[in-house]
Amino acid sequence: MSAENGNLNKDIIQWGCKYLSSHGYTIKSNQPENVQITPWSYVVRFATSDGYIYLKHTPELIALEATIIQILHEQFRASVPTIIAHNAGLNCFLMKDSGRPLREILKQKFDEALFCKAIDQFTSLQLAVADRVDIFLDIGVPDWRLNKFPDLFKEVISQKDLLIADGLSKMEISKLETLLPKISNLCQKLSGHSIKQTIVQPDFNDNNTLIDSTSQNITIIDLGEISISHPFFSLLNCLQQIKKHHALTDDDDMYLRIKDACFKNYMNTESKKHLLVDAFETAQILWIVYGILSQYRLMVACGKERIISFQPGRLSDSLKELIKEGIK
Repeated sequence: MSAENGNLNKDIIQWGCKYLSSHGYTIKSNQPENVQITPWSYVVRFATSDGYIYLKHTPELIALEATIIQILHEQFRASVPTIIAHNAGLNCFLMKDSGRPLREILKQKFDEALFCKAIDQFTSLQLAVADRVDIFLDIGVPDWRLNKFPDLFKEVISQKDLLIADGLSKMEISKLETLLPKISNLCQKLSGHSIKQTIVQPDFNDNNTLIDSTSQNITIIDLGEISISHPFFSLLNCLQQIKKHHALTDDDDMYLRIKDACFKNYMNTESKKHLLVDAFETAQILWIVYGILSQYRLMVACGKERIISFQPGRLSDSLKELIKEGIK
């Protein structure tokens, strides 16, 4: 951690301590526990007289989470973290504890019904937001709707010095340039399905889904990097993570039932299952492009050198995967 970041973190912790102490909380230790320290997210938690309180900071260019959470809570009655205080000057906020990660619970005993309930809650929220995406675009949430995808991808692969620094060759960059027409065609194909674009939580999974042990309320967290794009990108990430962390395969009956749960609320629209499956397969290819846009966004927000130093190849690995797939 650089001296500059260390000083900023001290200022953030000092603000958190001061706010909590002046608002009736008894803090058990002025030195909170580190939860996450990455270039894009600094999270600590205070043990207080009212349970754990989390303090989160993000770089200025992606410091939208507190505002996003408040909109989701106030206008959509979504089950999201409870914000206690927001310091826009320091790009940080305090929030109440929302429970244990669903992943911890599923590791002990896999509860398919509980996991499908979380998917139902999230897809219901996506559908509720779909007709009101301008609320989020107006506060600066990125517009990554499918008609924007080709130009956004073109912008990334035009950063040749950055791509080379992150591990790509000039030949690989040339191959990426040839994929632009295919990406455009796939975007048009996916847009042809009657599935409205909405909020996408790029890392929607069982670890970013919390369960309150008393109320059993399900809370979706880590909402600072959402965009407006195709809803299936969130669900694809969810399914990939469930296979990775719970040893499921594409052919397992349980996995297929969970996949059907992803479709359930979209079946209530005009789409039929075979059309949704076709859309899902098309989205799966474009999901790699979505991941590339997400990685590039973090590089711009956090500093390209800082990301490359922290995780070399973070962006180039996704671009190489796209080349390998060749976009069918």
